[in-house]
Amino acid sequence: MSSSQSGPSSRPRSGYDQTLKWMLTRAHDGFLALIAPGLKWQAERSPEIPAVARQADLVWEVEQRDGKRGLLHIELQLKVEDDIGERLAEYAIRLWRRDHLPVRSVVIFLRKSQTTPSSPFVIAWEQQESLRYTFDVVRLWEIPQERVLATPEYTLWPLASLMAGVTAATTVRVAERLAAAPAPRQERGDLIGLLVGLAATPASRRILLERLRRNPMIDELLRESGIIQEFIEQGRLEGERDFALVALEGRFGPLSEDVRAAVAAADEAVLRELVARLTTDSLEQLRARLGLV
Repeated sequence: MSSSQSGPSSRPRSGYDQTLKWMLTRAHDGFLALIAPGLKWQAERSPEIPAVARQADLVWEVEQRDGKRGLLHIELQLKVEDDIGERLAEYAIRLWRRDHLPVRSVVIFLRKSQTTPSSPFVIAWEQQESLRYTFDVVRLWEIPQERVLATPEYTLWPLASLMAGVTAATTVRVAERLAAAPAPRQERGDLIGLLVGLAATPASRRILLERLRRNPMIDELLRESGIIQEFIEQGRLEGERDFALVALEGRFGPLSEDVRAAVAAADEAVLRELVARLTTDSLEQLRARLGLV
């Protein structure tokens, strides 16, 4: 069957744009030969582009020294996500379409990792690039904590938990400075809670909390902070996820990436069910419990 007779699109009833698209799809091979020689038509895909709701971490309107304005888009990564490059590119295009201001993107990796995605994000087909998006990368653990502690902006001091040179002793000193900061009690408690919560592991947070609560003022501020309770709960859930992964790998051997990702996203009830059914479930039943088919 020739290309003028093939193709899945049905004849539109009206509208020049629909008729034009129908005509081009109907004669796809001839149109490809005209605009992109060397490519072979395979199938028609839906032209609908889903409008998925997205929310960036921070978007600020900023001004350069020459007075030109633009948008600074900041993404904060506690856990390294491999798709961050394509997300930054997507956000930048959406922000440009919304505000028509130039966009500069910065991704800040908060916790130390052996590898992090690098700039630029590129979509290429053979030797031809169809998209290249450049972004800045900041690895917070490479920056000396003195740089943030030297600033009078005490609301930045909790970042010291994530920066080069951090120890339990330095974190205690930062907490003592925050306890004496010229801020309302609730704010001081939340900043100290954030300082503790940003510590690298649940175990280090527990040790740090034990040391800090020896100080009556800090202990009182922490008891009034909802943030520290949130981090404690998060740490407990992280511990359950780690336990579930170890137990599942002991039963089934190395897990596939989709299973590991599903366990990382599972809530407490699912994690407990996985562990409770560990000795009786098959791998297929495990995948079903995680919503994988």
